Order: sequence, then structure tokens, then C-alpha cells
Amino acid sequence: MVMKRGLTAFLLFLLFSAGESVAEETGQDTLVRPEPKGALAWFKQGVELTRQGEYKAALQRFRRAKSLAPNWALPYVEIAVAHMMTDNDRTVIGPALAKAVRLGGDIPRAHSLYGLFRQENANRKKAIKEFIRALQLRPSLTDARFRLSTLFVEEGRQTDGIHQYELLVKYKPSHVGAHRNLAFLLEQSGRFEDAEQHLVAIASLFPTNAYHQTNLGRFYERVGWNKKAKAAFVKAERIESTRDKRKLRPLLNSRDKRREADPMED
Repeated sequence: MVMKRGLTAFLLFLLFSAGESVAEETGQDTLVRPEPKGALAWFKQGVELTRQGEYKAALQRFRRAKSLAPNWALPYVEIAVAHMMTDNDRTVIGPALAKAVRLGGDIPRAHSLYGLFRQENANRKKAIKEFIRALQLRPSLTDARFRLSTLFVEEGRQTDGIHQYELLVKYKPSHVGAHRNLAFLLEQSGRFEDAEQHLVAIASLFPTNAYHQTNLGRFYERVGWNKKAKAAFVKAERIESTRDKRKLRPLLNSRDKRREADPMED
């Protein structure tokens, strides 16, 4: 996976911000209001620019906030984010996030981002450590938990991975990726009834999609539940047939359309 693509998907989920616009000319931005005073004011303006997607302009504010308050963790977090969303300079991102978690050990977002950075740099064990800390601080971080689950499985800790996926679907029952991975792992473990529950859950989330019903039928075939397999395939065919019928609505020819628009046309 290309690091920037993975980082961007996660960042769009984690970003918090608010915004006012800034015009940029020849690399320099023009403030639309008086220059802020103090680290907090600079930081807030950076946050506003982040909401507008003005990451380069925001980066200048966060750097200024950091220079005024070098022991404040949040500017380091946002400096890392701004680089992730612009030049993806890892030589800045890594140290900034490392500093953020040292200064702000109780900031779940900092640990989540640092875990992501570690994961994308193939440092699984340290990534696991950061995701665990993030989830201790904020258990509802679904993306962090999904990544932690996947890392556990990749590290051969399948039981831990299954446990984290199960927690994830409790927090977010609509998480298709967690249901799918759980179904696969549970089937491989011989826990067919449990695997079935997650495939049924996916099919229930998409009642008009025949693919998921077919996938359920194939699972039933693999485990030898032939009667259930037949019922699942019949249902999938019914869904597909209904969809095809919706596509085949009769179309009026051009003359009929004109007459419908103008009843007086002969």
C-alpha cells in the first residue's frame, strides 16, 4: 500500500477542525483578519484553515504556535497532519508525532496517528503499542481498532485479532470489514455458527445486493450445510430478478413522449 493513500484515508476520519479562508499568492498567504496573539490564537487559526483544506497555510500557524509553546503537544500533532496531507515528509511526520505522544500521552488521536505512521513503516509491534494506548484512552476509535485487529492477525495473534474484531462490531455493527474478516477467521477456526452470524449480518446490511447472499450460500456449501446453501442461492436469484425487472421498465418512443407533453399534437 502506498503510504500517503493509507494515511489520507485515516486522516480524513480523524481530522477535527474549523475554518476561515486564506488567499495565497506566490506561496505566501494573506490573513483575512488581524494577526493572532499567543500560541492558542495561532493554533485556532491553523485549525480553521485545516477545515478549509488549506494545509500549507495551516502549517505556518501550527509552526508559529509550536515556537511560542514548545511543550504543548497539539501543534506537533497538527504539524504532522499538515505534512501528511501535503508533502508527506516522513522525516518531519515521525519526529512530530513522537514528540506529540511524549508531551501529550493522554491524547488518543496522537497515539492513533503515530500507530498509523508506525504501521505504514512496517513497524508492527510499535504500531500495536500505539493503537492499544489510543483505544485505552478512547475505545470508540473504530479505525484504530480495525487496524489493531489486522496487526494482531498479521503477527500470528489470531485470538487477539478475533477479540478486537468482535469488540469492533459491538461498537459499530455496520462495519462490513470487521464482519468479513471475522467470518473468515472463525470459519478457519471451525467456529461455523459464529462465522455464519457475521455473513448473515453483512447480507442484512445490503438486502438488495445479491452478491452478499451468494457469498453466504457459498459459505454454506463449504461447510456442508446444503439446505441452507440452496435457500441462500434462491434468495440471491430472487434479489437479482427483482433488480433486473426494475431495469426493464418500458420506455415511450419519441412520438409518444411528445404526445404526452402536448396532448393536442396529432
